[in-house]
Amino acid sequence: MAPMPLKLISNAAQNFVDRFKVEDLASTSADLRYWLESDFGRYLQARELEVLQRHYADLPGYRCLRLGLSEDMQTMDCFKHIHRLSLHPSEIKGAHGALANYMELPLMSESIDVMLLHHALEFSKTPRAVLAEASRVVMPGGHLLLCMFNPYGPMGMAKFPMQLFSDKPQFRFHNLRLGRLSDWLSLLNFHVERIEHGAYNLPLGNQSQAQSSGDKSRWEKNCEKIRLPMGNFYMIHAVKRVPRGIRGPGKPWRAATNKSYRVTEGLKSTAAENNRL
Repeated sequence: MAPMPLKLISNAAQNFVDRFKVEDLASTSADLRYWLESDFGRYLQARELEVLQRHYADLPGYRCLRLGLSEDMQTMDCFKHIHRLSLHPSEIKGAHGALANYMELPLMSESIDVMLLHHALEFSKTPRAVLAEASRVVMPGGHLLLCMFNPYGPMGMAKFPMQLFSDKPQFRFHNLRLGRLSDWLSLLNFHVERIEHGAYNLPLGNQSQAQSSGDKSRWEKNCEKIRLPMGNFYMIHAVKRVPRGIRGPGKPWRAATNKSYRVTEGLKSTAAENNRL
């Protein structure tokens, strides 16, 4: 049996290492919803909602699906599709459509016109599996929207130092670069159409009510004007392209008659009379 001090040190070291692991979204969703209700959380959602309303509210189709961290009905209301559905891995006030594992969606393949992954990718334990499952249910020609934390933005840069001193779930996510996600999408037959960045303020808890409601500071306006790729989030719009391939040469035409066919005596006599005439 190991001495008590060594066991305590081992447990402390294990707890410290666990701070850098991404837990299952079903177990952290309650704490993440509480964080989204903070000043910075409301500010971040307001900026993301603005981008969605400005560029993606009129995407074509009938069925829209959202996978996110909270119920956030305002995000669904900015889309104009007839059928709008929100899935979540844990119970949240009954405002979602159903409970589901993001890696095993209870939907038919190629059945969704527009899908929004609202920070569901980086907070999942296996983001590649979630993205592959999303690709399965999006129909050919359908649209996929990815809203992600920017590794080079204030939130992404603060992730590692905050993990050293805090075990809060909002700092335990995968820092996925834009180029890496673009490669994954390319392998899944998605073509990236547009990339947007936003929310340039520091992830602090003193965001003013004016900024949370939509008013922007001069700093944010200048960053958006020059399209600075260092906001707290970036948003990818990709379209699913299914390759059809190249058909080989067609079969040659066959003769209208075959040697195995036998011409009757009546046809022979009719043909002979026509030749005499």
